[in-house]
Amino acid sequence: MKTKKKILWLDLWQIAEQEAWLSDMAAKGWELSKMNRLTAHFKKAAPQTVTFKTDIFKEPINQNPDQLEQYEQAGWKYIASRGPLHFFRNNPDSSVKDIHTDPIHQAETINQLKRTLKVRAYGILLISLIGIALAVFMLTLDPVRNYLNDEFLFPVIQIFIFVGINFIILKGLIHLNKIIKMLHSNKRIQPATEFRKKYLLNKIIGISLLTFFAVVFIYEISKSGNTPLAKSFPPVPKEELPVVKMEDFSDSNFHKPYSYEENINRDNFYFVNSSILVTEQYELNQLVEVEGEKWEDGSGPYRPSLTSRQYIVLNEVLAKRLFHHLIDREEELHRGEATLNNSTAFDELVVLENSILSRKDHIIYYVTYYGKEPNEKIISAMERKISEKKQRS
Repeated sequence: MKTKKKILWLDLWQIAEQEAWLSDMAAKGWELSKMNRLTAHFKKAAPQTVTFKTDIFKEPINQNPDQLEQYEQAGWKYIASRGPLHFFRNNPDSSVKDIHTDPIHQAETINQLKRTLKVRAYGILLISLIGIALAVFMLTLDPVRNYLNDEFLFPVIQIFIFVGINFIILKGLIHLNKIIKMLHSNKRIQPATEFRKKYLLNKIIGISLLTFFAVVFIYEISKSGNTPLAKSFPPVPKEELPVVKMEDFSDSNFHKPYSYEENINRDNFYFVNSSILVTEQYELNQLVEVEGEKWEDGSGPYRPSLTSRQYIVLNEVLAKRLFHHLIDREEELHRGEATLNNSTAFDELVVLENSILSRKDHIIYYVTYYGKEPNEKIISAMERKISEKKQRS
């Protein structure tokens, strides 16, 4: 026998719409066989003109044998349940079009669903407030990583999910309240003639959200894929780089790349990355040893180090925010107090004890240097870089 399983895109409280949808499926030759909270199962049958109606029991359906027998005698056969919502269908030859003879009594049964939903709403609201507070905390924990590593994604998605769930529940409570008021005025629930539009709308929204979450998940998995340790530190290429190199502000004739490990060069590497907010990220790490030279205090061979970065941010507004977050992080790392310097080449230029940060429009240069060369030389090298970039563009 041919069967079909359909996702229940209609919400639990869209009672008339679910009844109309099941009747429509029967008219197309698909007879409802079973149901759960997420899916409905159908089996192929001859097209029938039948009416589906619902009732709401606080207890499971098998604990209401007397009620089931009354409905059976009245021509209504129990078919399936979706949580507290129980679906009955009439005989195709029957002229009875409603399972409820008293609208006031039906209002009482729907009020049971409303109370159940309201209790759940309080619990979900409490969880949502805790979840949103944690998400906000995660967003403020390390703002720089939000820009560079897209770590804002999951907290923001978490906030939207909690807000969305509460909005849907509130919408359901309002919808049920309207139905109850209508029944109390001695009016019956009218067949939902536009159930197809609501079903299609819910389906589009549901598929769109599932697609969005799938894309985000795949994106995060692709970024956090397992990379061999050796490939995590790609060698420095010989061609010209978009970042400031040590050779740009010091005499490289006596520089010899130095590494504390023989197999993996964690100290001399260059990598390119990207994120949603910072579309291009370049980072160069250099550690060199100057032959025949020692540190000024005589503590050992002179080995200056450099970490040089260029960030191309999505727009200037975000670049300004990232720039100041980088300064805050430098100060938190006890790398000196930020001093604002004047520069004709940059919109902002800040010097700390071992770091220099500059911004031009949506481009940020960020250099951390431990060595003997003065900051003025590094700033001149950064100015040449931004000048070259302007000429190329």
